[in-house]
Amino acid sequence: MLESPRSLERGDGLSRVAEALHDITLDLFASDDAGEIAGKALGAAGRLVVVGTSSIWVPRGAELECRGAIGEGSEAVSGRRVPAASADSPLPGEEGQAVLNSGIAADGSLAAVLRVSRSLAGEGPFTDDERELIQRLTAAAGAAIAAVSRLAGANETATAAARDLATITAMSREITATLDLDRVLRSVVNLATRMLTFDRGAIALYEHGACDIRAMSGAETIDAKNSQIQDLAVRAAWAAGRGEHFYVSDRDDPASDEERVFVQIFGEDMSRDNAASGLYLPLKDEEGIVGILLFESSRTDFTTPRQRELAEILANQATVAVRNAQLYRHVPMADTLGALAARKERLLEIPRRKRALVVGVAVVAIAALTLIRWPLRVDGASPVFRPLWRADVRPTISGVIDRVFVREGSVVERGAPIAHLRDDELRAQRDAATAEVSAADRAAAMAASRGDAAEERLQRLRADVLRRDVSLLDEQINSAVVRSPVSGVVLTPRPEERVGTRADAGDLLAIVGRTDSLELEFGVEQREITRVRLGSEVRLRVDALPQRTFSGRVVSIGALPATDSANVTFPVRAMVGNNGGLLRPGMAAYARVLTAPTSVLGRVTRGPVRAMRLLWWRMWS
Repeated sequence: MLESPRSLERGDGLSRVAEALHDITLDLFASDDAGEIAGKALGAAGRLVVVGTSSIWVPRGAELECRGAIGEGSEAVSGRRVPAASADSPLPGEEGQAVLNSGIAADGSLAAVLRVSRSLAGEGPFTDDERELIQRLTAAAGAAIAAVSRLAGANETATAAARDLATITAMSREITATLDLDRVLRSVVNLATRMLTFDRGAIALYEHGACDIRAMSGAETIDAKNSQIQDLAVRAAWAAGRGEHFYVSDRDDPASDEERVFVQIFGEDMSRDNAASGLYLPLKDEEGIVGILLFESSRTDFTTPRQRELAEILANQATVAVRNAQLYRHVPMADTLGALAARKERLLEIPRRKRALVVGVAVVAIAALTLIRWPLRVDGASPVFRPLWRADVRPTISGVIDRVFVREGSVVERGAPIAHLRDDELRAQRDAATAEVSAADRAAAMAASRGDAAEERLQRLRADVLRRDVSLLDEQINSAVVRSPVSGVVLTPRPEERVGTRADAGDLLAIVGRTDSLELEFGVEQREITRVRLGSEVRLRVDALPQRTFSGRVVSIGALPATDSANVTFPVRAMVGNNGGLLRPGMAAYARVLTAPTSVLGRVTRGPVRAMRLLWWRMWS
């Protein structure tokens, strides 16, 4: 029953109080300012209950500060600052007053406190009904403040979206304002600072089969011999090879398998370059990948999802601008047009029909020989698949193996049982210890019944020691089941033959390898090794599936040759995806590396030019 004392004196019933509370609530929600809502709640308290003084207090750490007060005795609280714990008690100057507090909470956080007081001698203490009325009032005020906050947040979001749109529009105009490729690249990396905060921003392009850093934020020139630039180019090539945007939120705590593989390969380089996180955005369109835009920071998780969306928009705009600049750079073909102009007069002497035929054939031949380009394929020698990552399965206790649950090639999950050690003796010891625990408990009970406190304590201590022994034996029994530490495929041949043999703690029982991605190692001849780059695409086939072509990316190029014979080859390793599980370690493969695009003329003259250069060097050196 919600009635105030004064309401009863005036003959106002529950309906009047409910109507007043309803009107107050509507008035609170009609406001669009949190301060105005708090002020209305301050004035509305006197409409619901009999009060002498009403005041609004805001939290300041562990204290409350009075921001406004009305009624008799308001001067005693105005501007005061008191510990939060003492606000519900009479303050100095409020002797003989009844005090009632109720917090105004918005979205789970305390926004303010409504405090009312009145004379104990005149009106008496506050009743439970009056307390509930004030709580309803503050609850309505808190909901109104929360609604105002959400509305303000929505307005801020709309404003932010409009601001982002304006920023992207301005950046698009600046990027596409020139057809000079170098200016386009510098504009892209420098304009990114308007929407991202990073330590290192760069843009790399694929040219002549290599992924080279062409521009960096805040730098006019690029030193290609700088080790940090070279490390950055390698990471860029690897990330660009994925063909989609790639975000490493924390170098020390990868969030996905892709991030984990990236950190395994480039973690040391990132640490050396003080890069804790990175965002890598390939520049691609229907024609393929033209380069990559990347940002790295010493902070973890340096971008928000909204910023990554804006960065992708920037990458799309940069792709269009780079394509246009490259097209503009190649359209003139000054050398070709100059050679044709030199023969203009001679061609004019030929009859028109024949001249047209000659010109057509010459143009087609030149175009076919110089303009048609595709990647030159370099054969890989003796390619072999290996697991990308392996884990050893070892027991933690010694014992005789009585069961093996897996076979070679079995797919196991993390924690799956691999083998079981004979535990009969351990179980017998556990049962004996359990029986001794029961005996010690009975002995303690009997001693207690006899009133022998010393014997009872002794038996209780003995029972506790035996229980710990039982727990230790339980752990050893559980350790008798040897489990896989990772998910993968069992690589150990014939593990079932270990049944009946003894295994000491730490002995190798089996090897489990991850085969969702495999490592392909092959050799490349010395005359071709300079064409192979980190991130180069590798295409391969296996005898088991000759109709299907698999692909991967080069992740490592050996610095030392793999053979000492005259036919020197260098080891190259590539990572090959194996999501379907079709490829298996040990399979023989036929691999080719796709290197820099070369025209027909370049392929035809490649061997003779190399021979002529060596001959010239031998003759004149």
